Amino acid sequence: MVTETRTVTLDNLIGAFLVSRRHLSPHTQSYYQTCLRYLQWYAERHGWPEAAADIGRDHIREFLNYIGTARNRWGLKVGGGSSARPASPATVNHYGKVVKMLFRWATDEEEYLPENGIWRLKLPPPHYRQVEPYSDSEVMAMLDATETEYQTESRFLGSRNKAIISMFCDTGMRLAELAGISLADLHSSLRQVRVTGKGSKTRVLPLQGESVKALNRYLMHRPDGSEWLWLADDGHRLAADSITSMVERLKRKGGVASGGLCHRFRHYFATRYLEAGGNMNSLRLLLGHESYDMVLHYTRMVSARRAINEHADFSPLDHLYRGSNHNHDGWGYRH
Repeated sequence: MVTETRTVTLDNLIGAFLVSRRHLSPHTQSYYQTCLRYLQWYAERHGWPEAAADIGRDHIREFLNYIGTARNRWGLKVGGGSSARPASPATVNHYGKVVKMLFRWATDEEEYLPENGIWRLKLPPPHYRQVEPYSDSEVMAMLDATETEYQTESRFLGSRNKAIISMFCDTGMRLAELAGISLADLHSSLRQVRVTGKGSKTRVLPLQGESVKALNRYLMHRPDGSEWLWLADDGHRLAADSITSMVERLKRKGGVASGGLCHRFRHYFATRYLEAGGNMNSLRLLLGHESYDMVLHYTRMVSARRAINEHADFSPLDHLYRGSNHNHDGWGYRH
């Protein structure tokens, strides 16, 4: 426990916090580092107290307001970039969560600072944008493009790309999870795969007929010599950004003009799973979510689409013109 709390600076605090998070995935570590270095940048340029113990909720509110309203944030003047315009409510919310995590760790867990209430700061709601999943026709167009690659260009690349798209659609796994699969993560039957998700937590995902078939064909053409499942044509491990580029290329070949890349397969899996009658809790476990928040988002999306489709059968105006089996006048009175 540090007794001279006024000697603990924000820089000290951030450095120690990042060290304490070295057990997390590289992606998560980089995310925390980016958010907190920008916090430090803002504090230095706006004359915040040197001692972290003197930083209060008003300072953090000021920082979050800057993110949500400023153009060319962090002194960057990048035309059209994400920092050139005010951040979305979701981005502001993400920064706020990381800052609250830092101060909760510093006060409750390590007692570097006295209680300051920052971790109880109420954040604005994120208001996530609704991201549409791929349509069935778009997914099939990409799968057809991989089959064309297999038949006319390269059996290795065509089979690999089809197996990747198939696994995305059949499991809803994240890009980083898919890219991190090793041969040892595959069950001998190829009907299960182990992935490592956020917080270095592992889970086992089932694979069904079509994805097993695609994976088995890829393994027939995959060269030996690497522990990693997905390989580039030079035999080295296929990186996550190369998978993203591959999906982008397949969309062009398949004539898929809508936006988004790998993460839309996760939305596709989740919505199709629920539409087919899948259980909410099962979906939460398959996606690797701790809470139901995101699953409820998918549930609302599916319900809205179902309501739109049902409108053709239940349109009051169409029933008025075409007639129906029941005549209603007012609140439930029939005659």
